[in-house]
Amino acid sequence: MSAVPEILEQLHARQGNRRPVPTSPRRRGIKWLGGGIAGGVLAALLLTGIVPRVAQQHRLAAAATAVGVTLPTVSVTTVAHDTSPSSVSLPGALTAVQTAAIYARTPGYVRRRLVDIGGRVRAGQLLADIDAPDLDQQVAQARGVVAQTRAAQALAQANLVRWQALAVDSAVTAQEVDQMQAAFNEAVANSNSAEANLRRLVQLQAYERVVAPFAGVITARNVDPGALVGPAGGVSETLAAGTGSTPGSLFTIAQTDTLSVYVTVPEDYAAAVGIGKPAVVVVPALPGDTLRGRVARTAGSLDPAARTLLTEVRVANPKGVFLPGMYAQVQLALGAGTPPLRVPATALVIRDGPPQVVTVAPDSTARYQTVTIGRDLGTWVEVTGGLEQGAHIVINPPADLQDGARVHVVSAR
Repeated sequence: MSAVPEILEQLHARQGNRRPVPTSPRRRGIKWLGGGIAGGVLAALLLTGIVPRVAQQHRLAAAATAVGVTLPTVSVTTVAHDTSPSSVSLPGALTAVQTAAIYARTPGYVRRRLVDIGGRVRAGQLLADIDAPDLDQQVAQARGVVAQTRAAQALAQANLVRWQALAVDSAVTAQEVDQMQAAFNEAVANSNSAEANLRRLVQLQAYERVVAPFAGVITARNVDPGALVGPAGGVSETLAAGTGSTPGSLFTIAQTDTLSVYVTVPEDYAAAVGIGKPAVVVVPALPGDTLRGRVARTAGSLDPAARTLLTEVRVANPKGVFLPGMYAQVQLALGAGTPPLRVPATALVIRDGPPQVVTVAPDSTARYQTVTIGRDLGTWVEVTGGLEQGAHIVINPPADLQDGARVHVVSAR
């Protein structure tokens, strides 16, 4: 309380003489003490509001740093239906739609050969002449036998008529009439036999002309003029049999304006292959050229050993550019249906059990899910069970990723 009078005294002195009054050391100490107390109170108030905020910011920064360090980063993609055209590519080989080995039916020597390999022929065109003098003489002999049997038949018929007339007047017995009837029947049978033999020989004589059974290309020629040929396929060894030809045959002819490709369709696709469905044939030896055809027929049954369906695809080859025997790839269009789900092949996790994928829930939790896979399309795999459209799955999941772990998600195409 002693400080108040002193302050009033100083004020009066200033008003009187306007000169400062010196302050005592005691007064200065009190002044500094009050300032220190006010500063301490102010500092306490500031610390009470700022320190918790700073601490909270440090805790958040530490948590964010910890999350960035501990959470694995994964790329995810969305499971969707495969909207690309459904087809399967299978290997095969081009073959002629018809191929025939031409043999000699008549024994003899080749008089003329009118075609060679690579020649295009039409149906019924003459390929070669066979000289068969023995057969020609047999035909002449058979004609004579037919004339004899016809004459004998005419005589037997006249005798039968005469004896039947005499039997009316009882000039001959019934037994004699029966004998004449038997003689006539025998003459008729002999005549029929002779005529049948003549027809057989004439037919053999027609085989002296070797003709093409259908239009095509001569792919093998195994004879030259003068070669001895026979009905058993025995050809004199004047030439080695052409590649792909049957030993003993004169020629081999193939129809190449239409080609066939036989492929073996795996069991997974057999139900989707139907007669009349389109197919595309690609020949690697002729890049850029493709053949378009259709499924002509199927075996209708799977091979019990290979579990495959034999399928024939026919394609037109009017220009003859594609040759029988060429290697080909056949792309078959499969039947329409619900498009399957597909996932990247790198998303599969193959361990001890069935295949799995890692799905990511909305809360960024990773879960292992067992799936059933269908066709392997290389970089993609069809999934037939265990997943739904729109699910998010991890691409290339880390080997140490645990089920139920939280992950940092990065979208991928």
